[in-house]
Amino acid sequence: MNREEKKANVSQLNEKFSRASVAILTEFSGMGVEEIREVRQELRGVDGELQVVKNKLAIRAAAGTALEGLNPHFSGSTAVAFGYADPVAPAKALKTIADKQKKLKIKAGVIEGKVVSLEDFKKIALLPPKEVLIAELIGRFNGPITGFAGSLNGILSKFVRALDAVRQQRAAS
Repeated sequence: MNREEKKANVSQLNEKFSRASVAILTEFSGMGVEEIREVRQELRGVDGELQVVKNKLAIRAAAGTALEGLNPHFSGSTAVAFGYADPVAPAKALKTIADKQKKLKIKAGVIEGKVVSLEDFKKIALLPPKEVLIAELIGRFNGPITGFAGSLNGILSKFVRALDAVRQQRAAS
């Protein structure tokens, strides 16, 4: 790889590092081409991608981005998993793959600009998808309103039944 190709590679990586909502460093030593292809295919399904990187070029590309804090982790056979939309979905997919394929090891990651440890990463991977969290939040906001409306409806129903009973009593007498 000549100097111009390296510069182009660094600028492309820097753009991906800046744009990604989640970036997870993995070690893939011992994995075959077919296994890496399966990881890439799984990540594509959740709007993510996996890119094998050269460590020195990745360290240069990480300068000025949130991944700068991960420089000590750029060693060995390194691949970076990127996610651009929902940060939890690629993390969850990668954890599932890493649990299934013991050769893939998660080193560290950055989620929405914050460096996360391996333990925190595992906790984040257990979160439900963003849509489910939003639905739960809306349901919790909706609960008191629904209860209040039900109470008002009950009061109005009792009032209408009482008026109907008075009307029936007057009609009978």
